[in-house]
Amino acid sequence: MTEDPLVRDLTYSNVRGETFTLSQSLYRESLEALGRIGERIGEGKNRVSPGEALSMLREIYRIVDRVGESVSGHMSCSAGCAACCRMMVGVTRGEGEILRERVDREPEGERKDRWRTGLLARTETLLSMEGSADPSRPLSTLSDMLATCEAYEGKGLFCPFLGADRLCEIYEDRPLMCRICWTLTDPRDCDPGEGPPVKFRNGVFFRAFDLVILLGKAGYSDPRHRPIPLWLTLA
Repeated sequence: MTEDPLVRDLTYSNVRGETFTLSQSLYRESLEALGRIGERIGEGKNRVSPGEALSMLREIYRIVDRVGESVSGHMSCSAGCAACCRMMVGVTRGEGEILRERVDREPEGERKDRWRTGLLARTETLLSMEGSADPSRPLSTLSDMLATCEAYEGKGLFCPFLGADRLCEIYEDRPLMCRICWTLTDPRDCDPGEGPPVKFRNGVFFRAFDLVILLGKAGYSDPRHRPIPLWLTLA
């Protein structure tokens, strides 16, 4: 019997020697759900209100989370690892607005002050990196993003939203890139100077990424894709 190519494409192996296959029905359902979001954007001729954009972004997050959670037991990731939390995470305008809303909802106090201080400090760091994070540049190209990310990771700075317990303090509102950082290989590969780790990726993640970028343009006429701190501290 001929092997279904989709089964082959959705089959993965991890550091423990486990081989597992992502549910085909979940995969297809997720792509169809993302397709419907794309159709809704298209029906508006690639223009939606900011409120609609945020609603669609959260819908995309839920779709992606279902896929990730379905195979999470096979991943190397665990609460408190926080290896990915020292990377420079690039987000779109809509995602930046979700994060801004989250910061605004936080009551005044030690945690909110710590977030603000951390965001400002990381913005200063980004702007000092050979102009790679110059606010006049959109950081929309892969080369710009990779250059900034590589230079930033070498600084060894953790995300300002990471708590002392090494857990995310805005977990429900975290961006797409934070939702798809599932690692298949040895956790040690995530340490600076090691690896690189092999990440769990599939068509759902790639389609979601495209839609998130599209919603920045459709909801805000803003194509930029830049580091989290810049959205929350600069215009």
